[in-house]
Amino acid sequence: MNKLKIGYWPNSLTFDAPGDRRRFIFYAENKKIDFELFKLGKKYDLVYLSQAADISLIKEFKKTGAKIFYDNIDSYSSDSQSIRSKLRGVAKFLNRSSKYLIFNNTKFLNEHFLPSVDAVVCASEEQSEIARNFSSNVFCIPDHTHNEKVSIKEDYFSTDTINIGWEGLGSNVYQLKALKNVFKEYSKTHKFNLHVISDKTSYKFMNKYISINNEKNIKDLCDNIIFHEWNNETYSSNLASCDIAIIPINLESKMASGKPENKLIHLWKMGMPVITSNTNSYKRVMDKCGVHLVCNSENDWINNLRLLSDNYELRRKIGKKVYNYANNYYGATAVIERWDSMFNQIFK
Repeated sequence: MNKLKIGYWPNSLTFDAPGDRRRFIFYAENKKIDFELFKLGKKYDLVYLSQAADISLIKEFKKTGAKIFYDNIDSYSSDSQSIRSKLRGVAKFLNRSSKYLIFNNTKFLNEHFLPSVDAVVCASEEQSEIARNFSSNVFCIPDHTHNEKVSIKEDYFSTDTINIGWEGLGSNVYQLKALKNVFKEYSKTHKFNLHVISDKTSYKFMNKYISINNEKNIKDLCDNIIFHEWNNETYSSNLASCDIAIIPINLESKMASGKPENKLIHLWKMGMPVITSNTNSYKRVMDKCGVHLVCNSENDWINNLRLLSDNYELRRKIGKKVYNYANNYYGATAVIERWDSMFNQIFK
């Protein structure tokens, strides 16, 4: 790989976005692979495009003479009916994140871009299955934490107040609102704090328009919300100090419900018992691990919260089980092997 001239189009110029450091940057730094920031017009042997790349430039990418790899880790391929999907191409052009105007972003991605690249890299089996409708070279590679301070839960005892943790991007804080009725009913039998670890400010459109104060946005969700601003040094220890972690997902949204299992696996690597919404990826991984904490209804959420809250030994047993599963099947060695396999197949 070090004999190749590699250009990388990142999510952030500092390479510090999760989609950089947990994916290509993780692999490149572990394997000591040299690369540079992609520059249009330069010749490369390999161009690796993150999800943030301008897909309207596919002809220019091909002119570099390189093998083109694309991180297809969001569920844009299956999101063709939402208003956001229908406006995405025009919005990107007006926002100058696309050089050329694409009227139907999903159609262009599926019918023109994915068939043109040499490798489509997804983060879940579900995403990969959809991508195989448009490309014959699809690879499934999960995230792996990199350059982050990760704490491991050791103590599963709790006080009379249960601590529930949620962590994520500011743009996803709104998903907690789906649990308002759940928290109201749960509070009738249990005292609890809800720890929210995220960005205090996010944006409604294109990551730059209409700012949202996330702390204020969820203040009426329940009593005793403790908001922690996301910090690389403290977010994991804040989570590990909680008794239970939660991942509610808006199942009506194809973008949200099509997310890979990365967040669940990340929490499992910390030894956290996690309750989730019933997405295909979460259900698949929970089934393989032999843990049954996915929820189809508000009653499921209430029952699972009460189940874990009342039994610290069950929390400990689940926490140890998921920790071992996640590190066996999604540890650094296993993930690097997937990267190696992909590059070996394309450059054979």
